[in-house]
Amino acid sequence: MIFKLALKNILARKSSVVIVLFMTLVATLLIVANAVFDSTEKGVESSFVQSFTGDFIIRPISDVPLSLFGDETPVTGELTEIERLSPYEDILQVLSENPAIKKFTPQITGISLLEFGDYREPMSIFGVNADAYLDIMSGVTVEEGKPYKMGDKGIMISRQQQELLGAAVGDTIQFTIVDGVSFRIRAVPVTGIYSYQNYNTIFDRFVLINPETVRDIMDITDTVSSGIEIDESKTSLLDGDLNFDDLFFTSDEEGAVFEDSQDSLLETEEVIAENPVSDSTTWHFLICDVKDSEDVASVMRSLNRTFKKNGWPVEAVNWRHAAGSTALYLYWMRIIFNIGILIIVAAGFIMVNNTLVVSVLNRSREIGTMRALGATRSFVALNCMIENLILAFISGFCGCLLGVVVTRAITKAEITFTNDFLIQLFGGEALVTAVTASNMLWIMFLMFCLGILGWIYPVITTLKVQPIEAIQGTK
Repeated sequence: MIFKLALKNILARKSSVVIVLFMTLVATLLIVANAVFDSTEKGVESSFVQSFTGDFIIRPISDVPLSLFGDETPVTGELTEIERLSPYEDILQVLSENPAIKKFTPQITGISLLEFGDYREPMSIFGVNADAYLDIMSGVTVEEGKPYKMGDKGIMISRQQQELLGAAVGDTIQFTIVDGVSFRIRAVPVTGIYSYQNYNTIFDRFVLINPETVRDIMDITDTVSSGIEIDESKTSLLDGDLNFDDLFFTSDEEGAVFEDSQDSLLETEEVIAENPVSDSTTWHFLICDVKDSEDVASVMRSLNRTFKKNGWPVEAVNWRHAAGSTALYLYWMRIIFNIGILIIVAAGFIMVNNTLVVSVLNRSREIGTMRALGATRSFVALNCMIENLILAFISGFCGCLLGVVVTRAITKAEITFTNDFLIQLFGGEALVTAVTASNMLWIMFLMFCLGILGWIYPVITTLKVQPIEAIQGTK
């Protein structure tokens, strides 16, 4: 009965149309905006995660905005020295023991002047082990040449960079850093050219290079793992009794010295081969890939608890912080846009609330009669609440329906971008939208909250009206 009464009151009021139209407009606007931002963010996330950030990274704790590009503080960022991961070996142990982590690889970052022919521009240099790095980055495909081998000098560039530079596999690219009055210059050969499955202009900001060259040109002292084990057969010089006179022996056999030196050289090469450069502990970041993308947040929380418990000055952060300011643009634009919509909602809510109050006052005779006939305060309050919730539900449903229609129309319109910033911002050249169930549920919940909030003040006004005054039509 109370539901029928509430529905009758809604149909009898012309103001109900205004309320439904406004709330439907708000719901539609929110649906479309979130559909655009959700699709864009997923596109950017997929592109970045599969191309250079991984699911998350481990970085040193810093007071400055730190990404895989280094310090992103304007103007002074390039002058900041990035702290190293420490204790590196212990961090590796924690990652290795976590069953949710699939793969991880270290990275050391620098910035240098890239020179090739007439091209001279600053470039971020990512020092990585090429094979391990490309194994994580499923969105990167080698088209020409091959990845440089561990311990060898080499650089890999993207197809877009190759077209810009005019370089080919086998060409030498030079890097220069000014250090006071001196220069450090290093040259490395191009070993491979790769392409991105989902290209973004941010990828033009860096090249992949062997980590030894990065440490060398950035003047970073390299350290190796303390856990290197040397075979007993290779420690005889340390453990055996050394005869000082044997250092100055003579031989009657021609070529004896040459043969001994050759054997010693081979033995040294064996030791180096058994302990390659991957034993280095001088790195700035660890790029991690998890088995299930749904577990990224929980894995990061678990790792950060471990790091904090052990007092290690490192932290796990998601792909957005790994990519830096470029990826954060979209996030903050979405926040600002939603805040703007909420301001509109708040302004409209005042209008809707006043409309409801006026509607209640116009029904004072009806409400007074109901109370005179025995209707309780709770009955009147419940009746008003049901009216508001019906309006909210109708508005939310119509808003979701209209929002789906608008988003599909946007997708079918095939809106494309030519501006590099817009392409970078929206994660591609075409604007694609998709409404998710979670967005529609969130909109319905918001409409429900607006219905409840819009019920509070009118019902207070209603209950203040005395039955005898309402029947007489007085205030």
